[in-house]
Amino acid sequence: MCREPWAKAIDKAVFPGTQGGPFMHVIAGKAVALGEALQTEFTTYIEGVLNNANVLAETLMNEGLTLVSGGTDNHIVLVDLRTMGLTGKEAEALLDEVGITANKNAIPHDTASPLVTSGIRFGTPAMTSRGLGAREMKEIAQLIGLAFKNPKNSDVKNQILGSVREITSQFPLYEGLK
Repeated sequence: MCREPWAKAIDKAVFPGTQGGPFMHVIAGKAVALGEALQTEFTTYIEGVLNNANVLAETLMNEGLTLVSGGTDNHIVLVDLRTMGLTGKEAEALLDEVGITANKNAIPHDTASPLVTSGIRFGTPAMTSRGLGAREMKEIAQLIGLAFKNPKNSDVKNQILGSVREITSQFPLYEGLK
């Protein structure tokens, strides 16, 4: 990728850290990703990802949720669920019931097992790729707050599922799909 004086340092960082062998399909995938990252559209996309993460984080905090770092500096929002009386495993299952995909996640100094966890993690790249913006991030955060505050209420869960379906129907995964 480069010449001295950086070649040895770059080679050491690449192998074995990010490349375990001469796998041409992996090298090609990374080359395509790096090429895309050089495009102006990528900058616009990443700005949208970060803006969406900030709006999601701020609205979740407005809903009474505790964020591990008090916000976010990247595409991830990590929620400490201990004040909500939910485990990460319970929150993940609850959100799955209402059509929202999230991952249980350990939080710093977590006392729960890695199979249970005390946190839940949200990421904004997939939503941004679909075209969702700040307005939808606010609505989704409010739906998450509603779900966490009413984990056993089937009427509320059905209402949330309907809202999630309405939002996602406006942003299909593929053109022509609604």
